[in-house]
Amino acid sequence: MRLQEVLRAEPDHVVTLPPKASLSQASALMMLERVGAIPVCEGGRILGILSERDLAVAIAVRGPELFGLCVGELMSLNVPRATPSDTVSDVMRTMTQTRARHVPVVDGESVVGVMSLGDVRLAEQIQENAALQDLARARPTA
Repeated sequence: MRLQEVLRAEPDHVVTLPPKASLSQASALMMLERVGAIPVCEGGRILGILSERDLAVAIAVRGPELFGLCVGELMSLNVPRATPSDTVSDVMRTMTQTRARHVPVVDGESVVGVMSLGDVRLAEQIQENAALQDLARARPTA
């Protein structure tokens, strides 16, 4: 199954933030949109990603001063990326190798979605169920 098929079932809009956005704005947007990570973009290009984990670790390390920072100061750089033509298996392999829980899906320079570990696991289950159904239909009955 390709990511473009998985993304069709997702909402049409992709939540992003500019690097100058405050961390308060980022955490409020994560809560409102019910997402665990937000790509950080500028001029249509992805610069990094900010995750709930980034925020949690920063709270433990920096305490209350954290909320005086902006997204660009805390985002993770060198984020693994996927394309719409990549398979779910490709993304799972990337997530496992890089220990990433969220992988932005980019088409050219534009972010067209974000695959979470939960999205990938669900897509794998759907694939597995479809394969089992195909086997059951192909099996002759006695």
